Parts: sequence; C-alpha cells; structure tokens
Amino acid sequence: MIDFKQDLILDGGMGSSLLERGYAGLPEKLNITSPEIIEDIHRSYVESGSDVVYTNTFGANFYKYGDELEKVIGSAIDTAKKSGANYTALDIGPLGKIVGEGGISFDEAYDEFKRIILLAADRTDYIAIETMTSLSEARAAVLAAKENSSLPVCVTMSFEKNLRTFFGVDIRSFALTMEALGVDALGANCSVGPVQMEEIAKKLLECTSLPVVIKPNAGMPSIKDKKTVYDIDEKTFAESMAKIKAMGANILGGCCGTTPAHIALCASLTKSVKAEHKPSKGVWVCSAYKSASLDSHVVVGERINPTGKKKVQAALRENDYDFLVSEGVKQEKQNAAILDVNVGVSGIDETKAMLEMISRLSKATTLPLQIDSSKPEVIEKALRYYDGVAIVNSVNGSDSSLNTILPLVKKYGAAVIGLTMDERGIPDNAEDRLKIADKIIKAAENFGIDRSKVIIDALTMAESSAPGTALVTLDTVEALTKKGIKTALGVSNVSFGMPSREIINASFYDMAKSRGLTLAIINPAMSMLSGSKDAVNFLLAKPDSAKIYIENTTPHSIPVSESKGDLSDLIVTGQTDSAREETISLLNSLKPMEVAEKYVMPALNEIGRLYEDGKVFLPQLIASSDAAKAAFEEIENALGDAKKEGNIKTFVIATVKGDIHDIGKNIVKAITSNYGFKVVDLGRDVDYQTVVDAVEKNYPCVLGLSALMTTTAENMAKQIKLVKEKFNIPVFCGGAVLTPEYAEQIGGIYCKDARDTVIKLSEFFDLNPDYIKKV
Repeated sequence: MIDFKQDLILDGGMGSSLLERGYAGLPEKLNITSPEIIEDIHRSYVESGSDVVYTNTFGANFYKYGDELEKVIGSAIDTAKKSGANYTALDIGPLGKIVGEGGISFDEAYDEFKRIILLAADRTDYIAIETMTSLSEARAAVLAAKENSSLPVCVTMSFEKNLRTFFGVDIRSFALTMEALGVDALGANCSVGPVQMEEIAKKLLECTSLPVVIKPNAGMPSIKDKKTVYDIDEKTFAESMAKIKAMGANILGGCCGTTPAHIALCASLTKSVKAEHKPSKGVWVCSAYKSASLDSHVVVGERINPTGKKKVQAALRENDYDFLVSEGVKQEKQNAAILDVNVGVSGIDETKAMLEMISRLSKATTLPLQIDSSKPEVIEKALRYYDGVAIVNSVNGSDSSLNTILPLVKKYGAAVIGLTMDERGIPDNAEDRLKIADKIIKAAENFGIDRSKVIIDALTMAESSAPGTALVTLDTVEALTKKGIKTALGVSNVSFGMPSREIINASFYDMAKSRGLTLAIINPAMSMLSGSKDAVNFLLAKPDSAKIYIENTTPHSIPVSESKGDLSDLIVTGQTDSAREETISLLNSLKPMEVAEKYVMPALNEIGRLYEDGKVFLPQLIASSDAAKAAFEEIENALGDAKKEGNIKTFVIATVKGDIHDIGKNIVKAITSNYGFKVVDLGRDVDYQTVVDAVEKNYPCVLGLSALMTTTAENMAKQIKLVKEKFNIPVFCGGAVLTPEYAEQIGGIYCKDARDTVIKLSEFFDLNPDYIKKV
C-alpha cells in the first residue's frame, strides 16, 4: 500500500499534453479510441520522474459518457498500469453539476461517485479526488470512496488567490472536514500558478497534520502564434515547488499547462529538499466558510431551541423556517461563534426539520453548527449532510447512549458534548458527575475519538428549586478544567423560576468563566450584560439570598425582536418565503416600483457589496438572489398589464463545444435572471452553429460563454470568431482556465464570476441603449 508520508512526485497536465498533440476533444474518449496516445503521455511523465500517474478519468462520469463509462474507466486503468509508474491513482474530478439547491442532491452526487469507484474495482493504488470547489461535492466523493473501497483516499481542492474556492470554502474548513472524514492526504491543485500556490500551501500546512499534496498550474493561459500557452516556464515552476516542499509539502505534481519538462525539473530540484511538516494542533469545528477553536472560551448561540420557547415551537410545527433562520442570523450579529440547533418538538418529523434547518442556516450564516439531539437517527443524518465539522450535543453516561452515538461521532469526525448523567439520573455532587465524565471519555477513546474532542457538560440546574446546585456545577467545571478536559454549560437553566433571569444568568456566566468554562451555551446578547452582587450571593446559596435578590432587583430583560426583518433584510439573508410574504404586505400600501426601488434593489446592492468584500459567499449570493426573485414576481403580478411594457435586455449563454461542465454557467444564469435580464440558456457542449443561430434569433443581445477544461478553451476562441463574423456584439467569457488577457486575445470580455457579470451587463446596456428591446 502506498505510504503518503514518503516524498512523491506526481504527473502533470493531461489536457495540455493532448493540446500539444493537436487534440482538443474529450480527453477520456481517447482511452477507448486511441489508448496508445494516453499511454505515451503517461510514459513521458514516468520517464520525467513521476512516481504516480493519474488515470485519464478526470471527467469520466455517467453524465458525460453514459453506458460507455465502464469501458472508459477500465481502459484508463489498463493504460495507466502499462506506463511503468510505481503507483497509479484513480483520478476523480467534479461532476460538472451544482451539488445542492439548483442542481443535483447530495445523494445523487454520492451515487455517481459510487458508480465510478465500483467500476474501478480497486484496481489502482489509491483514489485521487481533485479540483473540487464545493465542500458538499468533496464530501460526497470522499464518503463514496470510504464506504465503497478499501483504497487510501487523497483529496485536493482548487483555491483562488483569496484563499477560498469558487464556492467560498476556506482552507481550514476544507482541511478540518477532510481530516474528520478520515482521508489519507489532502492538498490543493489547479486555479493558480506555483508562485500564488506558495501562500495556499503555507496555510494548508498550518491547518492539517496530514501529508500535503500541491499541484499548481503552469501559470495561466494566453494565445501565442495561434496556440494556447501557459506563462510559467519549467525553471520558475520547479523553484517555487522547491520552496513549497521546504515548507513541508511532500507530494508534488502539476496541473493545467504543466508538461513532462516541468515535472522533470521539479523532480530534480526538489529531490534534495527535506519536507519538514510540523503537524497542526488544536480542536476546531467549522462550517464551509468559518471555523471556531474549541481550545479557548466559546459562545454557542442557544436560541434555536424549542425548550421553553413557544414561538420556536410554533415555528417548527408550522414549518416557518424563515423565523428560525432569522434567530440564527441575529445570533451571528451578536457574536456567537457557533449555533446550537435543536428541533425537538412533538408532532413533527425531527430528522426532516433538522436537515431543513442545516441547509437553510448554511446559506444564511457562516457559523459552524452544534447538532442538538439525543436521537441517533437525527444525528446520523445531520452529520452526513452537514458541510463542515459539527459538535454533537449530546451523549450521556448510559451504555445505550454511548454505544449508539459515539460510533457516529467517530465516523464523521465530530466533536461531542457528554452530559454528566446516566441511567440513574443526575448526581447531586461533583464527585459522581466526574465519575460519569471519566466513563464518557474512556468510552470515546475506545471508539477512537481523541479526548480533546470530548466536551463535558457539568449540567446546570435550577438554583431556585435546589439551592446549592449551582456550586456543584461550578465545582465540577473547575475540577474538569484542572484535568485538561473541555467543559460546556447551558447557562440560562440556572435562573429558572426567578425574576430578571438575565442578571442571574450573567452572574453565573462570569462565575463559570472564572472556573475555566469552555463552551457557554447562551443567548449571545446576554454575554454583554453584567450580573449583580445579590445574584452572586443567590448562586452561592447564602442564607435568605433568594429573598434578598427578589426584593432588590428591578425587573429586567433583554429585548428580543420577534421580527424577521424588513424586506431588504429578508432578501439579504435569503429568506425566500418571508420575502414573498413581506412584498405582498408592502404592496398594500406602496406602489410596485416603490417596493422595488426602496427595498429590493438596495438589498441586491448590499448583498453584492458583502460578496465582493468576502463577507458572504456564493451559496449566500444565490439564496439572496432567489429571495429577490420571489419579491420581483409579486411586484410583476401587482403591475398587471403594465408589466407588458418595458425594456428587455437579452443575455444568451452557453458552455462551449466539447465542455460538459455547466456549474458556472448555471450560477450566472440564476443571478443575472434575478437582476432582470432575459437569459437564453443554450445548455452545455453546444454546437458552434447552434450558438450562432441563437444570437441571430435574439439579436440584439449579449453572448456569454463558459469553459472549464484546458482542452476546450480553444473552442471558445473558435466560437467567438464565428459569432463576430456575422454580429457586432460583446461576448462575455468565464471559466477556471480563463484570464482577462486570454479573453481579450480571443475577442471576449472576461467576467470573473456571476456578480462581475451582472455589473458588466448593467454597464453595457446603460452605455448601449440600442441593444435594449422595447416592448
């Protein structure tokens, strides 16, 4: 079996090697029609020093090859094995679909990856999942590999210069999530050249203890002598790779544009360099966008919990998820680091409700989640579909709880809260609570869970019903802290039955922090309040302290807004149903265009600004756009016949001939259509003449073209040439292999993402009113 701790040289670009040989079609097709070409490329890399060759299966999936897939994969593996390489890796790339809303489901993605893995039948030395930009898709691929193969798994994502992927996934979140799922190596490939990759590699090495893989492009493409070339030569590439290896990355290779010459010099210059990787330490949880350390004090927002909250109970029973999401949004603004999610009320499908909340919160906030349930079936589904590393709240000291919950925690790499209670109930003294804590920690270790990921809840009881229990809880927290064990408390339970509960809660919170409390599960607004001397005396169970507290305390409470926000807030946070309802309500008092101008357009401008500032990411942008679409639909309904009069700004879009990846195109379609443009979507792998005919039919218009693959970038140039021979229109270009310079060279206008496309479309139509159709 391959040892990823050893130094390894991987191969380089397949697409660029095929372009050098004059081939610009579907690379995987050659596995069947001309396997000798693929074998020759593999051998050229082996002769250049590659220890590993990737099978020519990057784009091999059922969506692309249908019933031919088995033959494509089988032939690819046979060909790779003939290369003479020490190791072969089954190369699995993205499916070319959005995984999630607007695309295919997580389960559908899992099934497609499972199909690929089963067809490969463990005939390679390991599975290499690469060029991922969606954490959901990466997780689906990894789980398919772990559950259907015995081979080691390596995963790489494509990070951009901002250290995030196209979907906004940050490096630490990627590393934490992949480690949690038990992959054997991880890293980065594609998107940038080796110089920019140095910063990405440095961050990766800080965030993981696993072997790190680095596969940069040979820079970015441009046109020279009518050929696509990359701007990083072999010497620059190899020198950067030597620096990256010295940082600690021990598995090196190349992606788009790299050739056997790049790999040969890389192997030579890095051979004597020692990869010294100091493993990262610490315990973290994360969403796809943000992580939270559990090695210092953390505030966990408690308000998405029906216990004692009638409005939350009603919202769950009435499927009013927008109200619940608004509670999450408020807590993020109040500086919660993690959100607790509890949907346990009678009369509902708790699993369905939990999955709905996870999905919606992941689009409305960036915070990691704490899955709050005692039901194994709810926890299992939540952990399987959550894009990140969660905390499970909770397990207790009973054997049945330990034996059903802890295996799930281990499988998905979560952290877990252990309640100091068991079959006999909650002990009334610290000593017995500590015994239960020890049992939980030992059980976790027996399941392979490190004790650093176990957080013990010392259990907060109502002080009014049993004076002295607060001290027992605090003593338990202090004793656990001295033993180096993380602790948690549901702080607000302590004040149950007392007036002005927030003052008692604030005092108890301060006392618990002074004893070493790790996780405070509280209303985050409360963390800013101060307690009182009378409240402290009450918590210390001093004589007559409850009576004195009640007599001396002025009624006080934290203002809690029950509003979900105005229409602009609802659009910015992507609450589609509530945005529609609020629009209908506003139309009772405002004219349709007043609603659009006062609320909808400012909201779109605000979400655009947040996106450009890196404060929200693509899923949030799409959710906000969908909410705006719902508002616009109601505005159009209110306009009635008046909506038939107006201006049409037409945008024809397509993924170029030979390219089946349409994620980027579909996102651009969703965003631009919600900004009022008429979008004509021609689909993917669109024939050249079909595009020309569509432009003629919709003229005047703007054309948008997308390409992901190196081998299809030249097809974009051909398409633009054919269109511009007949029509004087702008052609917007986008895709992972494009640069502004390349787009300009082929006669296009570069758009870096969907938001940039909206801006450029708006500017073009403002400056060129002749392209706007009057209706």
